[in-house]
Amino acid sequence: MKKRTKKGRVLFLALILFSFACKAPPVPPEVAEAETLEQTLRGAGGFVYAEENYARFQAGLKAARENLAREKAKWGWLRNYGPLQSEFRDLLKKGSDLLREARERKAAASRNVAEQILPLKTRIDRLKNMTHYFNESGTVRKNLSQAEIKLAEADLLIRKEQFEPVREKLQNCSLYIEEAEAATFSILSRYLDKGELEKWNRWADETIAESQKKGIVAIVVNKLERRLVLYNKGAAAASYEIGLGKYGLSDKLYSGDDATPEGRYLVIRKIPSSPFYKALLINYPNEEDKRAFAAAKKNGLVPSEVGIGGSIEIHGGGKDSLTKGCVGLEDKDMDEVYRLAGTGTPVTIVGALSIENSILAEIKKLRKND
Repeated sequence: MKKRTKKGRVLFLALILFSFACKAPPVPPEVAEAETLEQTLRGAGGFVYAEENYARFQAGLKAARENLAREKAKWGWLRNYGPLQSEFRDLLKKGSDLLREARERKAAASRNVAEQILPLKTRIDRLKNMTHYFNESGTVRKNLSQAEIKLAEADLLIRKEQFEPVREKLQNCSLYIEEAEAATFSILSRYLDKGELEKWNRWADETIAESQKKGIVAIVVNKLERRLVLYNKGAAAASYEIGLGKYGLSDKLYSGDDATPEGRYLVIRKIPSSPFYKALLINYPNEEDKRAFAAAKKNGLVPSEVGIGGSIEIHGGGKDSLTKGCVGLEDKDMDEVYRLAGTGTPVTIVGALSIENSILAEIKKLRKND
């Protein structure tokens, strides 16, 4: 009987000890909060926008998890989460500061990107507006297309809030825009030359004066403005929109350059039926053109095997018709010009007559940016 009583007491004591062993203290709530904060930090891009502090936080969290694992390995009644709770609380504070830092830097990156994109878009729009008026823009448009692609790629990254890779896209975009601007300036810079403008204005004034003095019709073609103005007795009688060839804004130098000549010419033949509806043939090349061609060839600026060219016309077929140095008009406009002009009608072709126009104003902006 005594043995049974002693055995019962031992069993009872064992049950009490087992009960205490099973009664482990709860894991501090800060542990779960730290796990949640880690996910939030990752989503906020903490590893990108606060890289060093994020690495420190991860190292601290790893050490705290290892300490937690060691504590959990102990018998329940031997576990003490007090120091761990303090450790995780410290981590939560650092993590909260880190989250604020990451969000602030992310917002700053977003603002910085927005500030960079707006001027890039402005430059692209400016160039697109300028190149609408001339055809010598293969290089310009190619670079503008690439710039727009890079801008679209940057926009996609911005929507994903991936601001760091955006910088490279915007840098590439800017380089393509610079190439387009350089090509545009190369084409149009001579239109800012004071000497050229004075020469063109002198030609136009002499032509208008001749029209007034002789009481005849005269034609002035302004390449940059894409206008043909018909004068009668010195007064502007009509104005028409025109089209030019592939390199129409350049001064013609030789056969096949697809440029439109500049100078004072005469209508030498009226062609009532041509591949381009009706046409007025002018006397290109004149003596000045021949002298310029000879000088260019002597200086190696013209291929040795090419000639000076000819067959420059004012013709119909539409202002968007394919010309190789001629001046194109809509058929209805060509009907009027053809009716009023005759053999011997003065035709003056100039690059521009005023520096105060929208295209040259944009070119001056490009020059300021250089």
